[in-house]
Amino acid sequence: MSSRLSDYAFELSPAQIAQYPPEPRGSNRLLVLHRATGQIEHRRFADLVEYLGEGDVLLYNNSLPFPCLLRGHKERSTSPVEVLLLRELDPETHLWNAMVEPARKIRVGNKIHFYDSALTAEVVDNTTSRERAIRFIVPPGESFSALIESLGRMALPRYITRPYREQDFRDFRPVWDGVPGSVQAPDASLPFTRLLIRQLQVNGVEFVPVTLHVGTANFRAIEVEDLFKFSMDAEYFEVSPQAAERVNEARRQGKRVLVVGVSTLRAVESSLSAYGDLKAGADWTVKFIFPPYRCQIPTALLTQFHLPKSAGYIATATFGGYGPVRKAYETALKEGYQWGCYGDLLLVL
Repeated sequence: MSSRLSDYAFELSPAQIAQYPPEPRGSNRLLVLHRATGQIEHRRFADLVEYLGEGDVLLYNNSLPFPCLLRGHKERSTSPVEVLLLRELDPETHLWNAMVEPARKIRVGNKIHFYDSALTAEVVDNTTSRERAIRFIVPPGESFSALIESLGRMALPRYITRPYREQDFRDFRPVWDGVPGSVQAPDASLPFTRLLIRQLQVNGVEFVPVTLHVGTANFRAIEVEDLFKFSMDAEYFEVSPQAAERVNEARRQGKRVLVVGVSTLRAVESSLSAYGDLKAGADWTVKFIFPPYRCQIPTALLTQFHLPKSAGYIATATFGGYGPVRKAYETALKEGYQWGCYGDLLLVL
């Protein structure tokens, strides 16, 4: 196991980064890695039903992305401005922390007008070099949430280089109900269909939600070689008493606990008791999962294929073992698997 960033580098052709979701939803490929033996299987995502059975738990992140990317221009200027909503600071005054582009030209006191709308905003503070505290000015009689829904776009990862489509509003959301609050979709949840969910439930698999509002991980690169020196951005998570009780019971019974996505993994590994059980709670986490950390809660991980040197790839290798996961990635590259939020999936058992 390595804690050096350079050991998580590999060559990834842009042609292997999925720009569009597969049609129909859920027709992704699935590479299955057996940690104990190193065996690799090439399957379809619908075959997930063959790996879970009666009493197993599927832990998923029920946080939903919202259309948090707004476009406009500065007052008395035609230069475009992008505002990425990160966190609501005060619902009564519509005060938000946001990432702005171009950051160097957005200063305290500037006003921003949003296209095709009477909605405006004023910059009231600098929170970081690229982030600003912004207070929205909502026209009388208008609903702020309705304006965001109509004006905003989903914040697709930057490796999606093609133009935004209206279908992304639907495609970038899981089919299950949840809690809006994520900047980015919990990617591994996107291939699930209502049919597959029903098939798993019929098999006796219990779906257990936790919440972690995914922030700007796909907008920030790891730039330090020593992973001990890297700090994750804080993200809010919640684990309910019911979720903790069900997961702990499944573990005691020797059942499989499948975690869907690295965001779910971070949530549960951020909420551990002194005895290594999952405990209920709500807090902010900066958990960065990298070697030599040993994951406590899951017995299996379902995730997409992550970019080189990314926190997602490092967390996957930490759970599955650096050597086996590296081999799985090399195999996936050779076999033409697709990367990214709209790409294929890796199941680590």
